Amino acid sequence: MTLSENAIARISQAVGATVKADKAMTSALDTLAADGIQSTDFISPKKADSGSTASPELFNSINSAIVLGFAANVQTLLEKNTKSLTDPQKTTKRYWQQQIGARRNDFKRAMEKRENVGATDSGAQRTRTAEQRIRDNLNDIIKVCQNAEDVKFDIVKMIEFAKSGLKLV
Repeated sequence: MTLSENAIARISQAVGATVKADKAMTSALDTLAADGIQSTDFISPKKADSGSTASPELFNSINSAIVLGFAANVQTLLEKNTKSLTDPQKTTKRYWQQQIGARRNDFKRAMEKRENVGATDSGAQRTRTAEQRIRDNLNDIIKVCQNAEDVKFDIVKMIEFAKSGLKLV
């Protein structure tokens, strides 16, 4: 079986859109960094202990820039007074307000990654001792055996061996 022409077209279209979005994000991050914007500028300055480095004006301009990326009808909806809207419109407006925060957080995380490039304390790199690695592996063996079905060895004995190995470590 192979993919239909329609499926191939949809996949290539989705990949193309993703590549275009990735390039746009990289370009935006380059510009933000050149302008001296930091990841902490994407945190609301409303609370004093929030860790924000943004002034209220900068934070509002970030939100405004995000809204400019939305469709014209969404921009119009966001400008309207909420009290004048119908219930379905209020629900839609709330969704798009949440999207402002979501997009802002996308930029914040991307800026954090950029700022932490080359940092020695990244969460992905962790150093475990040989004993800890063995302990983790033995615990994994026990978990796998407890959930295994249709195996060709004695699961109970294997669990006992793994537990005795844990006692040695």
